[in-house]
Amino acid sequence: MAEDKKMKRCPVTLQPDVEGMLSWNDFDADDFESASQAEKEDFIQERQSVSYWKDAWRRLKKNTVAMVALGVIIFLVLFAFVGPYLVPYGYEEFNKGAENLHPFHYALEDQKRLEAEIAARTQTDTMSVDDMIEQAKAEAEAKGEKLSNVEIAKIRAQAKVNTQNTKEEDAVDPEALLAELGIKKKLFGYSVAELERKAAGESVFPHVFGTDMYGRDILVRVMYGARVSMSVGICAAILVLCIGATYGAVSGYCGGKVDAVMQRIVEVIYSVPEMLVVLLIATALKPILTEYVNTGSGPVKSFVAVLGPNLISMFIAFGMLYWVTMSRIIRGQVLQLKQQEYVTAAKALGASGGRIIRRHLIPNCIGQIVVTTCLQIPSAIFLESFLSYLGVGVSAPLPSLGSMATDALSGMYTYTYRLIIPSMVLSVMILAFNLFGDGLRDALDPKLKK
Repeated sequence: MAEDKKMKRCPVTLQPDVEGMLSWNDFDADDFESASQAEKEDFIQERQSVSYWKDAWRRLKKNTVAMVALGVIIFLVLFAFVGPYLVPYGYEEFNKGAENLHPFHYALEDQKRLEAEIAARTQTDTMSVDDMIEQAKAEAEAKGEKLSNVEIAKIRAQAKVNTQNTKEEDAVDPEALLAELGIKKKLFGYSVAELERKAAGESVFPHVFGTDMYGRDILVRVMYGARVSMSVGICAAILVLCIGATYGAVSGYCGGKVDAVMQRIVEVIYSVPEMLVVLLIATALKPILTEYVNTGSGPVKSFVAVLGPNLISMFIAFGMLYWVTMSRIIRGQVLQLKQQEYVTAAKALGASGGRIIRRHLIPNCIGQIVVTTCLQIPSAIFLESFLSYLGVGVSAPLPSLGSMATDALSGMYTYTYRLIIPSMVLSVMILAFNLFGDGLRDALDPKLKK
């Protein structure tokens, strides 16, 4: 009886000794004791909960190229939006006497030293002619003769010939003289007036990138040009995001005939030449906007005057044409997501289509939306710079990197740096956005999770 009671209390069912199966004889009393706290801590490995964005940031930090690109983007943002407040020149300010300055110039004392040395080596000794005449007169009087006017003219002519020959033989090479005197170019460019003020102890901000033919500081113009390009890129990307995400989500969620019709519209827009649309819109809007600027009033007038018809037409073209790629990406994601259980549950609870799109579908496409938007920025920057290069971008005097490159073409061989500087800034900007967009795509893709 005692053995039967013991068997009833035991939770383990007795099994025959079959190979590979446990029996009652395999257990003892120690196997049924409670685990200690130390054993529980060793067995249960707690892991901190990490959100989707924290996990994406962790993967992004491991991408060295993307992080370097992010640092370059931050530097360019500070350069474009904070830099103009640190430089005391305006992008349209004419600095008289500072025309065509190079980024590297000679200091004022070096320039004066160079000019004095050249003058000392090449100046004509006019007193020597008079001395020759006086000497000839003295010799003639000693002989009891008088020097005639013809003989004086011959002496002057001979002195002139000798001086001309001396100039041709002893012509000074400025570059060789600079090397001989040990004079080197200084880091920053200053005008003569600025150098004089600097020599007097006054603080003068240098022209780091030099000046153009009108004396405008190139550094400030590059800052404003980068600001215009980045502003256009970001605003265009936001515009494309709003239109493309909404259109693609509605097309993918509705499906059927609605999706077919909406996608045929997308294909038609794909076939429209973008540049032609921008030029046509700019041509049509220019007289209307010009009349509004001349006769209108209010804050909108100053805004339109700053942007100009070309830039406004560019934004309109972005709103009309450039959202189609975003819409197709979002449509493909929505077609997959709308079959998920949480969407079915939302429909069963009576949620409307608009609520499902806003609360369930769009948030789950956020990774693709962020990546596509980030990659749209360099495309918009390139288009704006290209149109400004052609002369149909921003309106003067507002600078753009493309318009600065166009202005530099007239003196490309003499002032090459005017073309190199804006081109390098534009290239670095587009490359940084592209590399960061690629890194962001890798970080937000769950399939690439490491």
